[in-house]
Amino acid sequence: MRENTRKVVMAVGAHTGDAQLTCGMLLARRAMQGDDVVIVDLTAGERGAPPGEKVADFRAKNVEGARAFAKELGGESIVFDVPDGELYPGREIELQLAEIMRDKRVSEVLYHWKGSFHKDHIAAHEITKNAIFFASLPTFEHPLPPAPILRTMMAENWEDEEGFAPYFYFDVTEAFPLWKKAIVNLWLAENSRSFKYLRYYEALSVCRGALIGKDHATAYATFDYAKRVTG
Repeated sequence: MRENTRKVVMAVGAHTGDAQLTCGMLLARRAMQGDDVVIVDLTAGERGAPPGEKVADFRAKNVEGARAFAKELGGESIVFDVPDGELYPGREIELQLAEIMRDKRVSEVLYHWKGSFHKDHIAAHEITKNAIFFASLPTFEHPLPPAPILRTMMAENWEDEEGFAPYFYFDVTEAFPLWKKAIVNLWLAENSRSFKYLRYYEALSVCRGALIGKDHATAYATFDYAKRVTG
């Protein structure tokens, strides 16, 4: 039985690699603290296949990489069967994600910021936001009880920078080695010719860490209404 102090944190990405790169350091920290980690990839990012590799083979590689990443953290990987590039908000996928949130008893959700130049990232934001609503709503008829979601945050992603304003900063210095060991399981991290993912997110963690006096940190945004504090 899960102890009352133990939380379940879920990270949702549009493609395999999104959540692992942008949320992975915080996920590693939470895993080291004893919390449960669930990573949901809404697509496998298979259409980013390198020249000469079949899309189906690249999908299989990405799915296996996502599982290996989650295993390093002692967490769980879930990859939806949605074609890369064809992600759209809608009742079916939102309820599918909401059911996972209820089933896993998720207490915290990390996902995409809304301001992106990538259509799948924008869709992932909407899908996750609506899924949180359905998962949390006690009057929504469902065989599972509502998910006890207490906090939602949106990760810093180089493709989602429009209007992104960091609000939460987390020291991930101790978790950084675990993340770096885990992230190399994903082909995208070191092998992409279009963007140096591992180098970028490692450098970003150093920059964010400098702002709070730590070696490594990650930053997240939230909605203005979530910043209100009453006393």
